Amino acid sequence: MQVYRCFFSLLLISSVLFSLSCALNDHEASLLARRQLSTLAENEYTFPNSSIALKAWKESVYSDPSEFTSNWKGPDVCNYEGVFCSPALDDPNVTVVAGIDLNHAYIAGYFPVELGLLTDVALFHLNSNRFCGIIPESFSKLTLMHEFDVSNNRLVGPFPRFVLNMSSLK
Repeated sequence: MQVYRCFFSLLLISSVLFSLSCALNDHEASLLARRQLSTLAENEYTFPNSSIALKAWKESVYSDPSEFTSNWKGPDVCNYEGVFCSPALDDPNVTVVAGIDLNHAYIAGYFPVELGLLTDVALFHLNSNRFCGIIPESFSKLTLMHEFDVSNNRLVGPFPRFVLNMSSLK
């Protein structure tokens, strides 16, 4: 009996450690995004990628004392507090999420991998909040990023090297 408990404990610990050490790679994130998009009703969202990203982010927030994200509901992400839209650079007839500004909101949470779907974001201002964890590698897809400020948060880990490859970053 003791042997079975020990074996079960080791199996449980190893599965927990394995799940904690495995981040989504680009292929897995892409499959997740495709699966989420396929579950949306046709024309339910004007901005499907942005809606997925911002919904995942809202779900990752565990404290929002000033209720900045309280109106993050429904399909029109351009009306969300702190979210700014503009015409796409490659097609002025398409509106995209171009910026997010939640400076000094004191929001606590983390950055989900789905934020890499916000490929048209050029401005990302999140200083002076309580975001923790790491900056996901999916942020490397944000190639139009011009201003990226996540200072004064509770981020951990090494500096995300992919940020250095953001050619538009100032």
